[in-house]
Amino acid sequence: KAKKSRSSRSSRAGLLFPVSRVDRQLRRGHFAERFGARAPVYLAAVLQWVTHKTMDVAGKISKKSKQQRISPSHLQTAVQKSSVLKQLLRGGTPRRRGRAAPQSQRVASPSKKKTTKSKKR
Repeated sequence: KAKKSRSSRSSRAGLLFPVSRVDRQLRRGHFAERFGARAPVYLAAVLQWVTHKTMDVAGKISKKSKQQRISPSHLQTAVQKSSVLKQLLRGGTPRRRGRAAPQSQRVASPSKKKTTKSKKR
């Protein structure tokens, strides 16, 4: 029999963030009784994306200020400058720009019923 080589869930998903550690923290946190096998993979991917975006913007800010190290003030400025990160980390709800109002927020207009004339027999 050919022996299967072991590979981590992070490497199978193509991530740098640890999927197994995220899985363990989800289980220990008692956020839900059950969750799917893909939930920790997705959460690790989202955490990796947020970290990458934040560090990328903070790195550009530190280069602009002619410093080689990213300081906490660079991270804070990065979050304040990026509308996506600000919205995500401040907990604000996304605004819909240039779209119609959602169905639940529309004001119901009085419906016009078609009156049918009753025929005489």
